[in-house]
Amino acid sequence: MLARITQRKTSSSPLGGAFIACALLALGCAATQLGATLGELAQARNQADRGATVFAGECAKCHGQRGEGIGGVSDVMGPGALPEFPRDKAASSDPALTDPQLLQIEAQARPAGAAWRDPFRNAQDLYNFTSTQMPKREKGKLKPDDYWAVVNFLLAAQGAVLPAGGVGPANASSIPIPRR
Repeated sequence: MLARITQRKTSSSPLGGAFIACALLALGCAATQLGATLGELAQARNQADRGATVFAGECAKCHGQRGEGIGGVSDVMGPGALPEFPRDKAASSDPALTDPQLLQIEAQARPAGAAWRDPFRNAQDLYNFTSTQMPKREKGKLKPDDYWAVVNFLLAAQGAVLPAGGVGPANASSIPIPRR
């Protein structure tokens, strides 16, 4: 039916068909949420206010206010964010992909100069990456407490309930990355 309407409109007015096509495209794009929702951001801000402030001042320039990723930069909040990189989610159900010996062999086989990024399995993995690789042009610019604050904010935005006192060096390895 939509094809007939579009065909009728197109035959009488080329602009009418283009308008309908654009409207349908806009509706399809509007349904796709990129990054965290406003509710998720509010929840994260309640659990990790300092991290929200650091994220807004340092990370949002590239990753967006909702962590949606801007101009090809990785999304860090919302559905599919913080993947167990370099593996895709579909392959993560294979137990061989989490074998420590295989991961070690893979790490040693990386070509010289290749980016070093282990899978994000827990908060410690996320901290290790962000504190050594972010911000991209000023790696290690922030203080350790600021990196931990951002990690807490990202985890909370992904739906993690943070422990009393937040996530830090003492408990980070036991806090998994929430998968959405």
